[in-house]
Amino acid sequence: MVPAKPTHHANQRRRPRGAVTPDDMITAAFELAETVGLAEMSMPRLARHMNVPVTTIYWHFRTRDNLLNAMLDRAIQQYHFATPFESDAAPWDDALKNHFRKMRRVFNDNPLLCDLVLLRTGELSAEAGHAAVEKLETVVRTLMDAGFTADNALEVYLALSVHSRGSAILEHLNVVQHLPDRLQRDRIKATGVTIEATPVLYELSSRGHSVVDLNFEFTLDAILDRAKQILAQDLSNRDMGSTSSPSA
Repeated sequence: MVPAKPTHHANQRRRPRGAVTPDDMITAAFELAETVGLAEMSMPRLARHMNVPVTTIYWHFRTRDNLLNAMLDRAIQQYHFATPFESDAAPWDDALKNHFRKMRRVFNDNPLLCDLVLLRTGELSAEAGHAAVEKLETVVRTLMDAGFTADNALEVYLALSVHSRGSAILEHLNVVQHLPDRLQRDRIKATGVTIEATPVLYELSSRGHSVVDLNFEFTLDAILDRAKQILAQDLSNRDMGSTSSPSA
């Protein structure tokens, strides 16, 4: 059996403690976690990856949780940069639909981001927390400008957020099974979808339907349809209030 090659050459000198910054460690932690997974990333493993003594890692991050919290902060920054809420060029419902589609796509394309932001609870820095509430404020104000009350604007946003994040988590954990994107008999049989046992699903999968995408879009549209009903009621209540108010 051939022994595994060491990560670094035996004669390669380790970097001194002062040559490595906390930002360097966070960057290296992302690199390592993307390779081995967040659960398998340990402080000794990170030290080997960076070719530094493990005490150097602990000098800046006293515990693994401290390091993960720092990674969470950076992940939050990446997430907000990738998912700005753009409301100027679209009606409120289209802006929300585009935003939450983008949210789901970002988490699906970056499993580590999903691990850090959605599946792990950690302590956010003041800067990261401020960025999150600023985005929420922008969305709520946009919906209020469309006619929602503040309470209902927040409820609509939270309903869409829970749906989008939940879908991303389910897909990330492979709980929901994708059907093939096009007719490929071997792949269809591998999923257990056969023309004999499940003719309806077989026909749907043959036409390129994806169970996950259909579920996401169906519920997204359902929430937005309900939001439009709420908006109509809010506008009606506002009109009634202005009509019944005493004249100056």
